[in-house]
Amino acid sequence: MLNSTDRPLDITRLAIALQSCSVGHTVDYHESAVSTMQLAHQLANDPATRSGTVVVAEEQSEGMGRMNRRWEAPNHSSLLVSFIIKGRQLPASPSLLPMMAGIAVVRALLTVEPELTDEVGLKWPNDVLLGEDLASGYKVAGVLIETAFRHNTMEYAIVGIGINVHQQAIELPVLPAGSPPATSLAAWLGRSLDHPVDRTALMIALCTAWDKLLNRHERHDIQREWRNLLYTMGQQVTVTSGRGEPHAIITGVAVDVTAEGELLVQDQLGHIHLVSAGDVTTRPPG
Repeated sequence: MLNSTDRPLDITRLAIALQSCSVGHTVDYHESAVSTMQLAHQLANDPATRSGTVVVAEEQSEGMGRMNRRWEAPNHSSLLVSFIIKGRQLPASPSLLPMMAGIAVVRALLTVEPELTDEVGLKWPNDVLLGEDLASGYKVAGVLIETAFRHNTMEYAIVGIGINVHQQAIELPVLPAGSPPATSLAAWLGRSLDHPVDRTALMIALCTAWDKLLNRHERHDIQREWRNLLYTMGQQVTVTSGRGEPHAIITGVAVDVTAEGELLVQDQLGHIHLVSAGDVTTRPPG
């Protein structure tokens, strides 16, 4: 007999709950996949694929996170999903997608586990943390966004989201130095097999959150909600930007974010640096 934490997602329950939802109406389910992002790109290129289709896998062999990092998780332990966004559901600006993604995960977590109120936030731009602040937070979820353009117009976007749900401490990955350590909902909440986190309910809540965000393109409201969730604001940070060598390293205080989601860091001389991509840590450069 399967333990509750070994059970697959309840596809029938998902279909019933999301049949009239603009996100999750179609679920491309896989017990195992190389990457939900790869599968989502293949589907998105098919004109017959509707916006709001989601690809979900119980296990990935080559799941990817930001900065080309691996996202690994044991079978049935996480929520591994990629959302296909096309046509009229696409926001006016691609910069809104990372904001929406972070907001959607936070809303979903609070819907399923309301006891997390006041202890869930974002590390710029959209890593989801559990804890009181950036310095003490643990990473529970990550986001990867890829877009496709044709003639300078965004044709579709794939939003990949991975949420650690059932992993115990020994099963969690070791993240790079300076990054928040990893956790899962079960580990953070101290859940046993007798009282597991409901992954199917979490999936429904995540699709519902995306449905509300994509059908209400209020840029300033989204940007404000996202900014209010950022643990990074007001913190002394070190930002490593760029993917090649050498990396640009900026230290200072994260003073604000722009409407496009860029981070504003003020250094000790008072100069403001505009950061559009990079890793942020509270640790000084070593």
